[in-house]
Amino acid sequence: MEIIILFSSGLVLGFCIKQIVNWLAIDGFILNRSNLVLEFLCGLSVLWAFDNLLFPEALLFSIIVGILAGIAIVDYNTFEIPIVFIIAGIIVVIMRIFTDNIDFSAALWGVFVGAIIPLILIGVLWLITKRQGMGFGDIQMGIILGAWLGPMRMAITLFCASVLSLLVWIGVSLIKGFDKDRALPYGPFLSFAGTGTYIGSFYYPEFFHLFII
Repeated sequence: MEIIILFSSGLVLGFCIKQIVNWLAIDGFILNRSNLVLEFLCGLSVLWAFDNLLFPEALLFSIIVGILAGIAIVDYNTFEIPIVFIIAGIIVVIMRIFTDNIDFSAALWGVFVGAIIPLILIGVLWLITKRQGMGFGDIQMGIILGAWLGPMRMAITLFCASVLSLLVWIGVSLIKGFDKDRALPYGPFLSFAGTGTYIGSFYYPEFFHLFII
């Protein structure tokens, strides 16, 4: 019965996020009612979180992952990251900081790694190549992810997202032909890598401690 309640709660969360996506209708993008990807992802995240984490952290994980899933789907289809989700994510993280569920110092360093350093790199890259490797929406995602994950896990998230995006770019290029100007949305890779890094740090904390040492 508990599993059904948790999964159903996740479905409701996913449905609410879908409604926001459809309300925004960025570039006319709408999720069909029959498309239950968001509901299913949120159902699984809520089920995993409340089965493995304490209530405050489980609630934070569920909401953040739901927001990341919404961002990933919209960014994949439109190359835009909804500011509504960014604001919601920042509000949630700030609330958890003030309730001592997230260490303030770790959150600040996480934001530095996730947003400030990439922003500096974007500036340097633009000065050299006149190309912008990441969008400002990705930087905004780095604020949420960095505050949530902390500096070490955020650094791993950036690395994994970059590797994943490169592998996908190569795969797409092999199928459709190489095009150096082909762009891929970075939000889905950040979302996937951030969630995966968090779960990985839960199951293999000793591996992540090696990076601290």
